Amino acid sequence: MPSAQSSGWRALKPTLPAWVEPEIADKKDLFEASHIAARVLRLPSSARFVLDQLVGCYRGELVEGRILVWPSNEFLCERTGIPERSVRYALSRLIEEGVIVSKDSPNGKRFAQRSTQGQIIRAYGFDLSPLLGRLDEFRDRLAAIKEVERERSLAFDELTINRRAAQEALRTLAEVYPEEDIAELTARALELARVTPRRSGAGSADSALDAWKAIKQEAEARYYAASAGNSCRHKDTNKYAPDQSCNNASENVRAEAPKPVANVEDLVRACPDAMEFIGEVRSDRDLIMAVSRQRGMYGVSPSAWEEAGREIGLLGAAATLVYVVQLQARPPKGAQPIKNAGGYFRALVRLIKNGEVDLANEIHRLLRR
Repeated sequence: MPSAQSSGWRALKPTLPAWVEPEIADKKDLFEASHIAARVLRLPSSARFVLDQLVGCYRGELVEGRILVWPSNEFLCERTGIPERSVRYALSRLIEEGVIVSKDSPNGKRFAQRSTQGQIIRAYGFDLSPLLGRLDEFRDRLAAIKEVERERSLAFDELTINRRAAQEALRTLAEVYPEEDIAELTARALELARVTPRRSGAGSADSALDAWKAIKQEAEARYYAASAGNSCRHKDTNKYAPDQSCNNASENVRAEAPKPVANVEDLVRACPDAMEFIGEVRSDRDLIMAVSRQRGMYGVSPSAWEEAGREIGLLGAAATLVYVVQLQARPPKGAQPIKNAGGYFRALVRLIKNGEVDLANEIHRLLRR
């Protein structure tokens, strides 16, 4: 009884999609298919490296109507820099995913046979035709993945907005109405911040989104309840009509606010070295936010910053720290260099509050230097 002769091809799994023999194979399309397949199939790094090298070995000519390449394991190890065991695993993974097909020779080697004219007529190695044949499929799957990623990004954007709004509402409530007991609400926010999934992780934003919305709504409700539905503070000794008390109290609050010591333009011109560290600012609010984020770099503790904000206002505190950093970076002639910027800042704030130092004059003096 005659025995069946093997063709050298390993059979694909029946569940894998069918592919057709290519009429023409562009190397650019092969590289595109390999990169998309690596992302869609979530191939490990070793499989991606090996697949790139297999595509790179293609010479642009079909052999037996197929895209055949025949690099040795030694060649793949040298080009990818990974051990042979990892190369074997990567090839098995690519065959299992239906990206390539193996055509084995009788002796297990990979090589090509040439005619007397030098043309390749037969080859044993790996066939990349399935990779090119599934290019449209990989493109569709990649588009679906990108759509899911877009929706996830939008969900995390909404989560970030609500989280920051809730935290800002809690900070405002604590600053404006310190007598309000929000310890339980703050503890909930801290615990929620600890368990909230990160954008870089694999978690979903939906689980924490509703919780942050609830905290924000509760904080805002507590704020409006404490202010009796008004957006400004009320005075206990109210001698005005009900429709005038709110505006008069607001005027008093504004009248008691510290007078600005300098504007952003003056600080930029007077303290160029300090502003280079602080970064670009366009308004008083930008200056306050930038300095408050970087105050720890100069040894200013949170308590010192809060004290300065209470005593001379946040803008005054920001301008004072910029002034101190400028003196530290470029001391005046004959002056000792500042070794402890945080201590100097706290001492200067108290002198400004007591009227012993006029920061506006000091800043304008720097302008004349």
